[in-house]
Amino acid sequence: MELCGNPPLSNDQHVDFIAIDFETATSDPNSACAVGLAFVVGLEVTATTHRLIQPPGNRYDQGNINVHGIYPEDTEQSPDFLTVWRELHPMLAGKALIAHNARFDMSVIKASLAAYGDPYVHQYADFKYIDSIAMARDLVPGRKNLAACAAALGIDLRHHHNAECDAVACAQIAIACIKATHCLNLGEFCFSQPHIRIQELSDLALPARRPRTAQPAKARRAPWYRTAIHTKEIQPQVSFFDKNHPFYQKSLVFTGELSIDRQEAMQRAVNVGAVIKTAVSRKTDFLVVGRQFAGPGGTETHSNKEEKARAILAEGKTNLRILNEAEFSRLLQGSLSPAAPQSRRSMAAK
Repeated sequence: MELCGNPPLSNDQHVDFIAIDFETATSDPNSACAVGLAFVVGLEVTATTHRLIQPPGNRYDQGNINVHGIYPEDTEQSPDFLTVWRELHPMLAGKALIAHNARFDMSVIKASLAAYGDPYVHQYADFKYIDSIAMARDLVPGRKNLAACAAALGIDLRHHHNAECDAVACAQIAIACIKATHCLNLGEFCFSQPHIRIQELSDLALPARRPRTAQPAKARRAPWYRTAIHTKEIQPQVSFFDKNHPFYQKSLVFTGELSIDRQEAMQRAVNVGAVIKTAVSRKTDFLVVGRQFAGPGGTETHSNKEEKARAILAEGKTNLRILNEAEFSRLLQGSLSPAAPQSRRSMAAK
């Protein structure tokens, strides 16, 4: 899929910088299922490319599928990360990479390479990178996620969460920031903006991975949402917070089974500035409720957290709101309006 109508540049051609975006199949950064690149020359996007990647075991979480529309059958014949990265690396070597919320995308690169062994990290993770959120700090007011920045700058993002489209949007955000400061190139922009950090991928520390424990073959598997989660260990994976985000500095409590791992849901909330709590109180701002099956014959019931929340609501004088998973996901994106329907195949084809 060549959104710009031009193939990637040859390895020896001059490139100002390259914007990159990954989509992942699960909450694990070592689960890339798509990568998009946008090549910038003379402050114009001159070429783009897109690759599907088979994640480890071709395993997907439904929550991730709901975001990007890529299904296991779309990647069952795709190459693994190392094969794709060896193909792309010559085009990227020596170039500056830009990503929106760069820590996420850089974590995907480093974690994916680390899965093959440290020598691959040393050989193929030799990049400097810049976060376009930091670049947009003084140009875009309010929220600074990719969709908000694109909307503020009039950038087309009709295929959000298609890796190539997102990479192009990231590149255009960076270009807009450079032009707004009357700089000639990325280097001049970075030196003129003291808050911009040019970071080394090799210096990026990866979050500790939670070990997966095997379940006894004949034992009834306890729902994974009951696994103890130490909320104080869930730290932000981003460098900046949007103070206008509806979850910023809000108290969130989770209960029930979500379509994604509960710790991943908590991580996403923390990444926009939320404070995760384990118990409902009058100071709770949001209770996120998933499915619960604790009644006779597996019938759905209400958890103690939900019952307490409803009792608090009945008393009045509280800002507490109860959200289902769909509302939580939409609020993460800054909207509680119904999402536009989209067919499974049309999303996967983007």
